[in-house]
Order: sequence, then structure tokens, then C-alpha cells
Amino acid sequence: MRPLAAILNFDHVYELQPSFQGKSYEWIDVTDLRQTCGYCDLSTMAVIRQKLKGRKAGPIAFFGTGNYHYVTYAFLAEIEVPFTLVLFDHHTDLAEPPCPSVTSCGAWVATALEKLPLLRRAVIIGAGLELAETIPSRLRSRVSVFPEGGPDWRGLPVKRAIISAIPTCSCYISIDKDVLQEPDAVTNWDQGSMKLEQLLDLLKYIMAHKEVLGLDVGGEYPVSLAGDFGRALLAARVNEGANRRILKAALRSKGHGASPLISA
Repeated sequence: MRPLAAILNFDHVYELQPSFQGKSYEWIDVTDLRQTCGYCDLSTMAVIRQKLKGRKAGPIAFFGTGNYHYVTYAFLAEIEVPFTLVLFDHHTDLAEPPCPSVTSCGAWVATALEKLPLLRRAVIIGAGLELAETIPSRLRSRVSVFPEGGPDWRGLPVKRAIISAIPTCSCYISIDKDVLQEPDAVTNWDQGSMKLEQLLDLLKYIMAHKEVLGLDVGGEYPVSLAGDFGRALLAARVNEGANRRILKAALRSKGHGASPLISA
């Protein structure tokens, strides 16, 4: 049986989450890479892609704190059919890249839209309203945003609207837990207002109606012995519970659109 998910060990955060130890998970060590926190030049991204290439785990991954969310680009670059990125995030991650050869945790969606021709659209769910209004003009026609503060996420109209915004049969789902309210998750970024139950409900609905090629999850709280280690332990306990529920939903979702690759 192949591992349930890949654990990208950038920052040791999953060492505080016992559920992700053992043979059910494939740990991929990327701690040897330097200058990767927040920013990543594309030559380093190529090294990360090479490390991921031989993984045995299915198309589910956990990537650590939001500082490493740019690694989703590496997963998107593997896809060989037209697809849509469905992003659960309190931020749009559509800032201007620092320069053409570097992306960042806040700019990787813009980099992906510009560099990956098979990525047709990004659908962003749960972003702060003020951030939803700052999408670069050149990308607005390829981005749909469902900001927080709108209709109930569990209502059928908003679910149907999200599915209608996905123009392709296939999609990739990326989840930054900063989209969630406390205490459903604890991150080191400002957080949104979505409840975990709402996220899980939307996840199941999308997986029932679209072919999901892969899914990644991050938004952990950083580990620092110099900081408040007690808070890091508490955050790890909360986030571990959320991660387990997201993984369970992904593995169990069935439907006419659900990808067999996402099944256990």
C-alpha cells in the first residue's frame, strides 16, 4: 500500500504532530535547502521538483507553514492536462513576484498563472475582502474570488457558483489553514472566518463534481525554541486535528467526479 500522503519537511513542524509519523506517510527531507523561507528562486524550485519526482505517496501532501506555500507550484507543474487551481486561503497569493526568477509565498499563484500554460484559472475561496480587490489587472480575467463575509459557505447557491467558476473537468486543491477561524486552526498569519466544518463540506462537494488531481495542505504554526514553545505545542495539537479531518475527507470522498488517485 502506498503512503497516504507526502510530508514535506521544510521546518520540522510535523515532528510535533504524532499522527503523521510512521509508514503511512512518506517524509521528504528539504531541510538541506537554504533561503527557502518565504521566497524561492526557480532554480531551487527545480531542486524541489526533483526531490518530489520519485515520491511514492499519492497526490496528497502537507507542506508546513504558510511560508512554504509556494511549493504548490511544484505540484501544479507536474499536471499534464488543462486544470483549475482551487485555493482555500485567507490571502490571494497574487502579489507581484519579486523578480522573474523568484517567487514567494505571497506571489506563487501569479507565477503559476503566468508560467504554467495548462493552468486555466484560479478560484480562490475565503480570501479577505480587501485582498480580493488587489488582483493584478493582467490576471483578473483568469481569477475568481469568493471572499469571506458572503453567503453561508454550506448553502447550495454558493457551492454551485464555485463549481460554475471552475471551467475545466480537472482541478487541483490547495488549502492554507489561515482561511480558518481560531480555534479550528492556529497559524502565524492573520486568519479568516471560515469554520472547519464549512471547509470540509465545500471540499467534499468539489470532489463530488470535479476530478481532483491532487491536494495539498499547509498553514502550520512555526516551531521555534527561542519563541513560545508552549504555544507551538498547543497549535500543533489543534492543527493536527484539522489536518487529520481534511485528509479523512479527501480519502473518503466519492462521487462521479472524484478522482481515483485521491482514494486510499
